[in-house]
Amino acid sequence: MSSAEIDALKAHWRSSRFEWGGANCALSVCDYVRDRTGVDPAAPWRGAYSDEDSARAILDAHGGLLGLFRYGMEQAGFPEGEAIAGRPVVARVFGVEAAGVCAGPRQIFRTERGVLEMRAEVLGAWIV
Repeated sequence: MSSAEIDALKAHWRSSRFEWGGANCALSVCDYVRDRTGVDPAAPWRGAYSDEDSARAILDAHGGLLGLFRYGMEQAGFPEGEAIAGRPVVARVFGVEAAGVCAGPRQIFRTERGVLEMRAEVLGAWIV
C-alpha cells in the first residue's frame, strides 16, 4: 500500500461521518475489502444493525470483533495471514478491538472521533 493509497483511504473515511450500521469501523474496512476484491466480508451482517446496542449484540454473538471478522472473512474466502500493508486487520486500540487497514508499521482506524493512524497490537489480519 503506497503512501498515496493510505492518504486516499484516510481522505475517503474522513469524507463522511461515523454511522452505526453504515460508516463505522467494521463496515468501513469491509467496504475497503469489497471495493478491492468485489467480495463483501460483511455480507453475513450488513444491514442487521443501526445503532451501538444492535451492533454490540452481533459482536457478542461472535465473541467480539475479532470473532466476527474471522467469521465474515472465512465466509468470504479470505484466509488469515500476516499484517502486511493493505490488508484488513483487527487490533487492540486503547484496550478494545478495532477494525482497520494495515499501513506498514502502523494501522489506520475509523472511529467515532475520526480517523486514527497508529501502532497497535494486531490480533488478526487477512489476505485479500
